[in-house]
Amino acid sequence: MPAGGRADAIGTWGPPQTAAWARGDREATKHGDRETVNMSATVPTGPAGRERKRTGTVGDVLYAESPDGEPVSIKLVEVVDPADFLFTAAGYRLQPGERAVVVHTELTNRGAVPFSALPDLYLVLVDVDGATVSKAPVSLSSRPPYRIGTKPGETVGGHTVYVLPENTELASVRWSIRPDDDQGAITWTLPE
Repeated sequence: MPAGGRADAIGTWGPPQTAAWARGDREATKHGDRETVNMSATVPTGPAGRERKRTGTVGDVLYAESPDGEPVSIKLVEVVDPADFLFTAAGYRLQPGERAVVVHTELTNRGAVPFSALPDLYLVLVDVDGATVSKAPVSLSSRPPYRIGTKPGETVGGHTVYVLPENTELASVRWSIRPDDDQGAITWTLPE
């Protein structure tokens, strides 16, 4: 986005909807309004023999731990900015000077116990000054949100909606298991 202003064009990074089609080695199935991907027990929990990746860009899979200390990975699939058209199509209104952003992520539970937290609970946008924007308490029928509960070996996707000042320049997307956990946070840098 240009400095000091908002771009007229829509910025979408990553493939639209779901990335399950790109995983030819795994079978995607629909469960109600969410798609899951069957992960086999042979999927590695992270890069072998080296520290797990904590930073990346759109499309990268990053590694973290669940509240129980179990391994998880999160992929930032796409960021739609602005997503005002999706927000208003769902029947919501933006106030003058606001814009909507939609972030699509996928969480894979690589541990042996269920991931019982909401996967995007502490998924935040970070602006160029380091301030964070928390998710809005809304969901879009065209972009389903996460549901609580991810079984061992399961991959689930969800869309997170944000409402922020129109001129906010975003720098990254950050995920953490707790709001005060900077050490365990993972971050995806957004293109300028």
